[in-house]
Amino acid sequence: MIIALDDPHDPRLDDYALLKDQAARREREGDDYFIAEGYVSIDRVIDSGHQLRSVVVTPSRVDRLLAGRPEIAERDVPVYVLERAMLADTVGFDLHRGVVASADRRPVPSVADIAASDARRVAVLVGLNDAENVGVIARAARALRIDALLLDPTCTDAYSRRTIRVSMGEILHLPVGRALDWPGDLDILHAAGFESWSMTPAPDAVDLWSVDPGDLPDRLAVVVGAEGPGLDARTMAATTRRVRIPIDPDVDSLNVGHAAAITFAALGRDVER
Repeated sequence: MIIALDDPHDPRLDDYALLKDQAARREREGDDYFIAEGYVSIDRVIDSGHQLRSVVVTPSRVDRLLAGRPEIAERDVPVYVLERAMLADTVGFDLHRGVVASADRRPVPSVADIAASDARRVAVLVGLNDAENVGVIARAARALRIDALLLDPTCTDAYSRRTIRVSMGEILHLPVGRALDWPGDLDILHAAGFESWSMTPAPDAVDLWSVDPGDLPDRLAVVVGAEGPGLDARTMAATTRRVRIPIDPDVDSLNVGHAAAITFAALGRDVER
């Protein structure tokens, strides 16, 4: 299934066109497939059980790719080989990693699906439009034992190329659901026994360090908002508690990825090692 191509616009490469145009990519990919760039991300695709559709690679990277992941050949995944300049014409920029793959997306879980699962810790992202921040949060979530992600209707695509790359592919190992009615869908989580925390720098919010690990709820959804505006009033009113990370008063706020990681680590204090 190693196929040399000499036309950067060959129809077999349609999955890879316009990789830097986020809006075009979202429309093109829909909920059907996603793009993983680089060896690490492709490793995570395979290890997470997602089905590869094809791989595109420059000639000098073929041997390393197939030696490192023999599953690609064993599963008859098409491997399209293009010279570097042709690959740049296909994707729209110089893809210096020299290897990129397309894979099928899994069905998107609903809020009810997440609530009915055995997830105890869920991170809810509201209004995040920066793919890199979503990737950072996903990587921290995997490292710090968060069981699932839930995105509100305005949040950026969790399976964008940049999100997958920044998360080091860890987002592919997490259930990622999307709310359709926000913040109304919080009621589904609450009915399933979840508490919900709005993370906010507001001085009257509960200090995260004041929450004893033994008092943490059995099921908890941590809700974080976008850089700058943070969470809207309706979302904060719909959650069961507002919580803040105590920081130096001379500092306005933390990056949302850093704030999420600190919160996830604090929640992990009740997990037996």
